[in-house]
Amino acid sequence: TTTGRGRRVAAVVLSNPCNPTGVVTDGKVLKQISRACEKAGVWLILDNTYEYFTYDKRRPHVSLEAPHIVNIFSFSKAFGMMGWRVGYIAYHQSLRNSLLKAQDTIPICPTQISEKMALGALEAGREWVHSKLPSLVKNRDLILEALKPLRVVGGQGAIYLFVELPEKYRHHDMKVVKWVASSHKVGLIPGSSCGAPGYVRVAFANMVGPDMQRAATRLREAVRQLVDPKESPTF
Repeated sequence: TTTGRGRRVAAVVLSNPCNPTGVVTDGKVLKQISRACEKAGVWLILDNTYEYFTYDKRRPHVSLEAPHIVNIFSFSKAFGMMGWRVGYIAYHQSLRNSLLKAQDTIPICPTQISEKMALGALEAGREWVHSKLPSLVKNRDLILEALKPLRVVGGQGAIYLFVELPEKYRHHDMKVVKWVASSHKVGLIPGSSCGAPGYVRVAFANMVGPDMQRAATRLREAVRQLVDPKESPTF
């Protein structure tokens, strides 16, 4: 299998739930993607780092197992311990020697405190994460309300929403991000840094209660100005 530029495709990487969009890929679609990769003779690398962060019981996180699939898991994200950088992979035994070669060249390893955090996460189990999800749902709904005039992608999983900017800003997402930060004190990620110009990524974790309410109010005002022809900023 080759790309349009004649380069051979070695692997397909799929983030599920997705960063930056917050989309959860349906299990049936995931299996179709897996079959397509198997037929084409390419690896399917599944990034499951936000596996426990799903909000719709009708679309739970699904993980697949097959000789052509490599699964990536993360304590750091799955258990909400971002920054502690501990994870693991599940792979077919045919990859073992190649992976050991790669591991042998890595001169660093997780710190002991990160390993203890990961052990504590395993002991707490996924139910601990699930007990925290209602507060994230409240945050997500606050942000969705603030973004109502715009088209929003995602919201089924992870901690992100992907937002399509008004037509006049489709080529200026970085400028919009800078304007929102300087004028409204809200931090966003430009879609162009994720390969999707004309969008911005909004994260709804790490704040609760009054802080989240204040952020949503600021974001709502920024959106109001962006869609108002009389007040929209010019770049």
